[in-house]
Amino acid sequence: MTENTDGDNICNRTAGLVVEFEQSRDPDSTEIGRQFNKLQRTMMKNKDILSCNEGIKSINRLKNRYKDILPYDKYRVILPLDNDSDYINASFIEDLYGHRRYIAAQGPIDTSLIDFFHMIWNFQITSIICTANDIEAGRMKFRRYWPDDGESLQFGSYHITKDVSNDKTYRCNDYEIYSLIITREEIQRHILLYHVLHWFDHDIPNDESSILELLSRVYQDRNSSIDSPILVHCSAGCGRTGSLIAIDLCRLLLNDEHLFFSRDYQPYPVFKIASHIRQFRIALIQTLKQYLFVHKMFACMMKIHENILLCSILNNNEDQTLDSSLTTKLSPPTTLVSSSRRQSGPFQIILRSPPIGRRLFSGSNNSSPTKSPSEFFSSPSKSSSLNDTSQISERSLMSSCFLQINTTNTHSADQLIHSNETRCNHIRSRQRESITRSDSVDIYSITSLIHHQQQQQQFSNDQGAYSD
Repeated sequence: MTENTDGDNICNRTAGLVVEFEQSRDPDSTEIGRQFNKLQRTMMKNKDILSCNEGIKSINRLKNRYKDILPYDKYRVILPLDNDSDYINASFIEDLYGHRRYIAAQGPIDTSLIDFFHMIWNFQITSIICTANDIEAGRMKFRRYWPDDGESLQFGSYHITKDVSNDKTYRCNDYEIYSLIITREEIQRHILLYHVLHWFDHDIPNDESSILELLSRVYQDRNSSIDSPILVHCSAGCGRTGSLIAIDLCRLLLNDEHLFFSRDYQPYPVFKIASHIRQFRIALIQTLKQYLFVHKMFACMMKIHENILLCSILNNNEDQTLDSSLTTKLSPPTTLVSSSRRQSGPFQIILRSPPIGRRLFSGSNNSSPTKSPSEFFSSPSKSSSLNDTSQISERSLMSSCFLQINTTNTHSADQLIHSNETRCNHIRSRQRESITRSDSVDIYSITSLIHHQQQQQQFSNDQGAYSD
C-alpha cells in the first residue's frame, strides 16, 4: 500500500469518525465516544500510579485553583526554592520526539502570581498562549497579569509593561497579540502573549479556523534560535490548554511524513496524541466536545494538505509541500477590530516545526532527550509558485474545510468518504497528466476551482449545518 493511499485512508477515517458522531451524538455507540471513555479510564488509572504529593502539601495547597487538578510530581515544573517551596501548578508536556516543547499551566491566581513570573523568567519563556479570559460569566478564571496600554504592573521584583511599538502586536475579533516587557533588576526580557478571546470553559472556540491562524503567527514570530518551551494556560490548565497542544501536535505530525505513516500513530492519530499528552498532566482535553473539536481540526489540516497538493499539481510544482514550500498569501481577518503596527496586509504562513523546549533551569527536573534546533527547523522557504494575484485566503480555506466537515445532515459518513476518495483520485490523475503536459495552468483556474468548492459547501451548509 502506498503512502498516498495510507494518507487517504487516514483522512477518510477521521472525517468518517466526525460524521458518525455528529449524526449519533451517542458517546457509547460512536468510535470518538468510545475513545474518549477509554481516555477517561486511563486517566483514573494514572492517578493511582503517578503521585501528586507536592501539590497536596500544606505549603502549596493554596497555590492550586482546583484541588483535583494537580501536576504529576514526575513532570511538574520545578522553580528555584523560595520560602521552602519550589512548586507551581504547571507541567512539562513533551512533543512527539520526547522534547519539552510546552509548559501546560494553571492560570495564575493571587497566591501563585509571582511564581508564574518566576517560571517565565527562569525558563526563558518568550511565547505565552492564553486560551481563556480573566473573567468569564462573572467569575474570575485567572489573575490578569498584563497591563493596559500606557500602564504598568508590579509583581514582586517583576515590572511588566506593554511594548506598543512592537510590530508584532495585533488585534482581531478572535485573538490579540501583546508584546510585554518584563524587567527584573534592570534586565529586560520581551514576551509575546497570544490571547484567544472567545474560547469558554469546557467549550470550543467560536471561530475554529482562527486557532490555526494563531498557531501560524506563533511560529512565524518565534526566533528559530530560541530553545524554550511555549507556555500554554487557561484556567485549570487542562481542557482548553490540552486541546490547543493536541492540535499543534497534529500539525507537527502532519509535517513529519515518516512519523505520520508509522505504526505508532495508526489507525487513530488523534487518539494516540491525546493519550500521549495525558501522561504528562491530568485531564488534558477535558470534555468530549473538545475531543471532537481536535478531530475536526485534524481533518481540516489534512484537507488543507490536499488542497495544497492540488494547487501544486496545477502549477506543475510537484515538490510543493505544506512544511517547506507553502508561502500562500493570506488576507487579514475579515472582521478586523483594530491593529497596532503589525501590517494588516497579507502575510506568509509557513507551518514549520516549533522550537524544541529543553530544560533551561539547572534544577532538579529530569532532562528530556534533546536535539539541535537545526534538526527540526525548516530552512527558509523558497518563493511559492502561487503569486500575489492568487490572494487565496487561508482563513477562507480553513473555513471552507470546516463547512465540509460540519455539514452532516445531508451527507452520510460513507458519502463523505467516497467524496474524499474521488477527490484524491482526481488529484493523482491530474498529477499523472501534469508529467506529460508542457503547458502550465493559469492561476485563475485554481481560485475558480476553490471558489466553486466553497459555493457547493455553502449550499450544503444552508441545507443543514451542525449546531451545538
